[in-house]
Amino acid sequence: MRQMPSSEMVDMIAFLAVLLIFFSIDVRSRESPDSGRWHTYLFEWASRIGGVTTALALALGWVDLFLPDEDSPIHVAFVAAPGTVAVLCAIVLGLEMLWQRKR
Repeated sequence: MRQMPSSEMVDMIAFLAVLLIFFSIDVRSRESPDSGRWHTYLFEWASRIGGVTTALALALGWVDLFLPDEDSPIHVAFVAAPGTVAVLCAIVLGLEMLWQRKR
């Protein structure tokens, strides 16, 4: 995996900040379902997992931004892996709009 310069890390941090706002709004607007429908739990947990992984990636990226580019203890994969999980959770929640249509 290639090294990410600070200018690209700023763009990644901005994207993760917007994604974190999305997950925080989504989690707060959800009501705990009483029905045991599997897709309701899937979307609820996708929102929670996405928020946690976004916060983790955002924190690691923020710390990495202030470290020198050479010999950084935070590898790009430490930011990319939770960031990828967060993006996948956002895609799952995007599919929720198709799944959860009001009848």
